Amino acid sequence: MLLALLVVPCMDACTTIDPGANFVVPDEVFDADFYYCHVEPQLIIAYKCGPGDPSKMDQPNSCHFSSAVSGMELLDHPAINCGGGDTPLDPTQVGIGSPAETDLESVSLEMNRDYTTAPLYTRPSGSGHPRQVIDPSDPAIIQLFATWAAK
Repeated sequence: MLLALLVVPCMDACTTIDPGANFVVPDEVFDADFYYCHVEPQLIIAYKCGPGDPSKMDQPNSCHFSSAVSGMELLDHPAINCGGGDTPLDPTQVGIGSPAETDLESVSLEMNRDYTTAPLYTRPSGSGHPRQVIDPSDPAIIQLFATWAAK
């Protein structure tokens, strides 16, 4: 019994855990098809995240198609044909190394399972971004982010 009392205070005093020699932070993997068929067309393309929006005083190619933007660099590519569904119809458009797949990787790095803390949501909402791009209270935006976060 005395041994148990001595162990408990020691356990309460511990502040770190040794994760071991092969510790790896797992990558979050978000549904690629949902990105190609919904996130990219309804967010990235619709809000002109790549080229910028001249009607909002953005200079041409001053946004995420620009190498001057740090983080979430995007490549211009033809729209992915999902035929109105949830899966790209031409797998060669989204294959490894394709511009679309490169964009998926770049955008995914800015996404979290809790989308409300994801830079992909918070920055274009006006936090630490040159201008507000999306309305964070827009039900369509909320649904898009919440659905992708859950996939």
